[in-house]
Amino acid sequence: GRGATGGDVFVFLNRRRTHMKLLHWEHGGFVLYYKRLEGGTFPLPRTSSPGGEIDWSELVLMVEGIVVEKSRRRHRFSLKKVV
Repeated sequence: GRGATGGDVFVFLNRRRTHMKLLHWEHGGFVLYYKRLEGGTFPLPRTSSPGGEIDWSELVLMVEGIVVEKSRRRHRFSLKKVV
């Protein structure tokens, strides 16, 4: 199930988007990552909505301050599960 101890990472931004906290459960307890920008703001992912979900790649871009103006996901090989 989904929840605080289910492996999800919870992202918190202040109103001005200059401070970010990431809360994540690891074996034995919670880990809190904190990043404060000296200049600029954290970009919001395009797919974000209040309480919305983003994927790992969107989180990495957000933390690094990279704004993608146009993107296209290319098809990649994947193994199909045989039943």
